[in-house]
Amino acid sequence: MTHILFSRHGRAAYITLNRPEALNALTIEMVNAMSEALLAWAEDDGVGLVVITSSSARSFCAGGDVRQAVSVIDRNPEAGAEPYFNAEYGFDRILANYKKPVVALVDGIVMGGGFGVARLARHMVISSSIKMAMPETAIGLFPDVGASCFLRRAPLVVALMMGMTGTVIGAGDAMAWHLADYHCPASHYDSLKDALSHCQPDDDIAAVIARHQTVPPEAHFAHQIDDITALFSSGRPHEIAQKTQAFAANGNAGDWHKALTSKCPMSIAAFWYMMTQLDVPASNAAAIERDYFLACKMTRRTDFKEGVRAVLIDKDNKPAWRPSSLAEIDDETLSDLFDFKAMPPLPA
Repeated sequence: MTHILFSRHGRAAYITLNRPEALNALTIEMVNAMSEALLAWAEDDGVGLVVITSSSARSFCAGGDVRQAVSVIDRNPEAGAEPYFNAEYGFDRILANYKKPVVALVDGIVMGGGFGVARLARHMVISSSIKMAMPETAIGLFPDVGASCFLRRAPLVVALMMGMTGTVIGAGDAMAWHLADYHCPASHYDSLKDALSHCQPDDDIAAVIARHQTVPPEAHFAHQIDDITALFSSGRPHEIAQKTQAFAANGNAGDWHKALTSKCPMSIAAFWYMMTQLDVPASNAAAIERDYFLACKMTRRTDFKEGVRAVLIDKDNKPAWRPSSLAEIDDETLSDLFDFKAMPPLPA
């Protein structure tokens, strides 16, 4: 099966993710193919815009293929996962800097690197059935591909809640928190594609999409913003975990406490540190550059392979994290983790 389909309709060029058996998890081969297509279309005057979509209603994209990243490490431990991230982040950087409009039509699961692809597009359209999350703390990684920038479309406490706990949200919350641009029923996507294909150079693409949008479902977590603020607005990660335990009877605090005490402590702390102690990236592209450095360092730690083993391979959900708790992680450890001075940049 061809995992990426490319097509042209009118002035629109289409990238269709077509790996449904793996929820469209992105391999090196897939992102390299998309990078080549985007670079070619950038020079093609016949292409006015690019549309990224999925062949499956079940999933837009569940993220990067971390099993492949582990296999890359196993083949060459000295290089680590850098060959994988060179490809993935190289594609993300092209997308973040792309001059022509890119529209993401999102249906079903949109998580991790898949959320990144959708959000790096200029226009992100979601259906009523999306399941959106940044779940990387479950596998010893961190919310990456520019999440430290694009999650700030939502209030910081929401970004922390989503990134630290991996909470899955739906279309109502995504729209309420400005994490997506438009809501459109999936049944209208064919009509929207047709309209986009007939866009002329002077057409306002945002206005074309807006004519297809409808009122999203009711938000769920947005109604708990007071609790989210009380829990995530202050304190170090282990103190936030303690607060969620005290709030466990309220709303989703029990789920947040379970996440903060079972997912990778270093991943949770690294995301908290990045969001609260470091400068806000100047752009999605700048965030991707920083994420590249951190991803290379995080995947050299034992937590990454252990997380992938526990969650995706053996599926025993009993990872042995090092360190094993948030309380063991101090500022010096986190400062060292974000020291990138000796690291080579993401290849051009």
